[in-house]
Amino acid sequence: MISIIPEGFNDFHCKAGSCRHTCCQTWEIDIDEDTADLYRSQPGPLGDDLRASLETGEDGVTHIRLNEKGFCPLLDQDGLCRVIKELGDECLSDICAVHPRFFTELDDYVLCGTGLCCEKSCELLAEQPNPLRFAVEDSDEVLTFPELVAKAGWEEVPPELLRFVPRTSREECARIIDNLLPTEPIDEAWTQEMLWLREHLDEVSAAAAAYAKDYPDDLFQKLYQFILYRQLDRAADYGFDAGAEYAEQSTGYIFLEAALHGDPLEQARVWSEQIEYDTDNVPLLFREILEAE
Repeated sequence: MISIIPEGFNDFHCKAGSCRHTCCQTWEIDIDEDTADLYRSQPGPLGDDLRASLETGEDGVTHIRLNEKGFCPLLDQDGLCRVIKELGDECLSDICAVHPRFFTELDDYVLCGTGLCCEKSCELLAEQPNPLRFAVEDSDEVLTFPELVAKAGWEEVPPELLRFVPRTSREECARIIDNLLPTEPIDEAWTQEMLWLREHLDEVSAAAAAYAKDYPDDLFQKLYQFILYRQLDRAADYGFDAGAEYAEQSTGYIFLEAALHGDPLEQARVWSEQIEYDTDNVPLLFREILEAE
């Protein structure tokens, strides 16, 4: 298998205590059994807190019980992980050690990167030149996104499927919002925002049209290509058109939120946390796309 990674993403380093949105909240964090056994055997105050934090569900999977604020109880007041500080990062569970990295297989390739739910990943994406370039493992080969798509077997993709174009009509805004409404919400704030958008379509459309006159086109092209890049394995299963439609809807939603609230990188992070990091939501959106064809 040959690894491919967007240029610049090998420079990823966790922002740790300076991150505004710690990974260690909201999500139930599963712990592999080897790590759970290690945690149960630890002495001292950290060991006591680890044992008190572990909970095994009816499915036999052990996870860390979040505190009343929805945070991992092993976070220190400075926002850093006590496991790393006291035991070292080699003692992290598999999920904590890998996150937010992703690896998807596509024929002979492993597509690598770090997810946009992480604000550092969003910052790295924004820092890259446009167009995105992708490094091929153990070679000097560097590919643009269209070249990568062709290398993966889609040699005659229409150019319009490789670019994002804002769609700002009331009908298009409604389409984007309606497609996302059935997704499983990560919290009540997402649900309330979606309902507000649906009830204020005229305002949403007007804001989108105004934003389209002067928006960071380079950033949105990179967002579109990166979102599609992460789902190329699904595009292989469902068709490239479906993958492009998924990326268009997703980037379109980020565009609408940026038009209303600014800060497109933060809007991308919220979208990714809600959609990409829920195991049910991406397949749901692909099924909707196929059913609409």
